[in-house]
Amino acid sequence: MSEWNNHARRYGLLSLASLMLVLLLAACGNGGGVESEAQSANKESNAPSIEGTAAAFPRTIHHDKGDTVLNEAPQKIAVTYFPYADHLFAIGRGDLVAGAVGLQSLQNFPVYDEFTKNGQIADLGNDAPDLEKLLALDPDVIIAWENDEKIYDQLSKIAPTILIHQSENWQDTIGKIAAVAGEELNAQAYIDAYNQKLEALAAGMKESGVKGKTAMFMMTWNKGFNYYGGVRMEPYYNKLGFSRFPGMKDWGEISLEGVGEADPDYIFLCKDFTGSAELTLEKLQNEAVWKQLKAVKNNHVYVVDTEIVGPLAMGQSKGLDIIGNLNLK
Repeated sequence: MSEWNNHARRYGLLSLASLMLVLLLAACGNGGGVESEAQSANKESNAPSIEGTAAAFPRTIHHDKGDTVLNEAPQKIAVTYFPYADHLFAIGRGDLVAGAVGLQSLQNFPVYDEFTKNGQIADLGNDAPDLEKLLALDPDVIIAWENDEKIYDQLSKIAPTILIHQSENWQDTIGKIAAVAGEELNAQAYIDAYNQKLEALAAGMKESGVKGKTAMFMMTWNKGFNYYGGVRMEPYYNKLGFSRFPGMKDWGEISLEGVGEADPDYIFLCKDFTGSAELTLEKLQNEAVWKQLKAVKNNHVYVVDTEIVGPLAMGQSKGLDIIGNLNLK
């Protein structure tokens, strides 16, 4: 996706400069059975390890490219994979994010507005790090990901560089990112709060009878849709209890006719953040197949911001809030 584009296609969001999606169809109204949010309300074995106690410096971080010693707590962090900026935002250390590759993607997600609209984060490129911009930024530390392995030595000449493999499950990586800043306790607190919210919502869905009903999280793409159903979507399916449609993959493309065959009880529709889809909500509302979907007939189509389907701590927490506010029946 630009990362999101490459990621979105590669990981299922179109899985994240484009992957990072824009506000999705905010003011669509209820026409055609669609309700907007406003209307409704790896490598795990390679996990870096840290010598020393939480928040203690100097500390040595063992990661995929060796050992990196951080003598002091960093004040300026550059990230080359924008979900890692999300992790720092989530734990209350957005002030440390001095620059990001994929900043344009972050700017497309409303959940990050308070961090990205003030102009304090340097744009370090869309698909790959701009080394000149990185050098000019002069960060205290760089947090990279596996796509940067070929340029790791170049990055390390600019600043101490810690390489962390991405994961479709943000809970696998948020602690690793937090450790660079000495904020492991805040990361665990965020995970605990999220899991409590998830459990409470799951209990409510079970009580209301929504558990077990089919749901499709999808985004318009080309002449059809991309849908998402893999690891990143497990909180929605495995935990909340929405059911997947038969033959559902981790992610894939599906036609309108395919959606008609699946005919889910609920549709969470993410707008194409790339603006390249031939299929739009307006066109959908004139399609006979769309009109016959039970989700459309029952006003169970919800337009949502696309960050809720990314491997993003704040995005997925927002997803729980959205679903909770819908009071699904």
